[in-house]
Amino acid sequence: MTTTNQNDAVAAASRPALDLALIRPELEALAKITVDKTLQQARETSTDPVLGSSSAMATFYMMLPRNDGKAQEQILDIVARHVDSLTVIRNGLRFGINPSHLGLVQSNSSAVLAQLQSDYDPEPRGSTYRADSLVINHGTGKACLLEFKRQASTIETTRLNQIADNLTIARAQVSDLLYRKHRRMKIEPEAISWAIIDCSDQELPPRFRDAGVFGLDCLDAICGVDSVAQAYRLARESMAEEFRRGEAELMRESRNFISLQTAEAMVEAAVARERLMSTDRMAQDPIPVTRVPGPALNRVAVSNIREVPGDPEPMRNQLGINPPYADHSGAMAVPFPPDRRTVRRRYGLFGS
Repeated sequence: MTTTNQNDAVAAASRPALDLALIRPELEALAKITVDKTLQQARETSTDPVLGSSSAMATFYMMLPRNDGKAQEQILDIVARHVDSLTVIRNGLRFGINPSHLGLVQSNSSAVLAQLQSDYDPEPRGSTYRADSLVINHGTGKACLLEFKRQASTIETTRLNQIADNLTIARAQVSDLLYRKHRRMKIEPEAISWAIIDCSDQELPPRFRDAGVFGLDCLDAICGVDSVAQAYRLARESMAEEFRRGEAELMRESRNFISLQTAEAMVEAAVARERLMSTDRMAQDPIPVTRVPGPALNRVAVSNIREVPGDPEPMRNQLGINPPYADHSGAMAVPFPPDRRTVRRRYGLFGS
């Protein structure tokens, strides 16, 4: 263990460092291109019957994580352009997944799997797997097959284990792939590894590390270049800034899109205006009331009584519910205020 740590320290001391100031403009340009592409997709979307004027915003929120995930892969391309000893391959990384190989992966130890090698099939049939990137450091003679995840903590452990199995099988084909497709480039099989990179830059539980998930800091050792992880963090900051810009643009373009606080204030103002108008109308046009004769005050007046079969007329007279004392003319009825559907109700009110 002491020897391994010493070797790692020596390797870290001999690694070249990436010039962050040199690649910062390219990282900012990548973030801007990604957000502009998402904005175009949002503006071209058709209006949803439910979302209405918020359809563009919904599309923007839905498409940005997908486009951002693709941008994660392109950051390594920017890094490789400034490091002579580094090569990044992102095309043609589709590998066949043989079911029999899955059985070998699940039933053998890591030491046995490290020696597993198989031929690369350029046109695989059946199940396939596509890796995100293949990083090759010609100075150290090492290669690593990578899978980028924006936030690995949101992925189920079963899915992470499935990705790890696919990467293990794909790793066994990398040596033959490089020899066939990339000018007979030769990398020793034992120098090829794989990793799942969590780009959220969060502290991961041990179970994720056991599944092969590593943080951004491990990119320096994987690529053999210092400050690669810091380049990803700079790209994250640029993407967050561009996201806020795109969100603000869509809000300005959506004429009917208003914030919740503004909507609540508008509803309160509309309710207050309606109350004042209703009070003014009642003061200007008082409702006439028909006075009931004195002897009938002790009688029962029913507004809408149904005829009871067999009800004798004397009984109705005795109860005092004859029509003369139950005047339901238009002057007697109190009118309801007119129904104004254009006035929005309070938020949370049933039926609003």
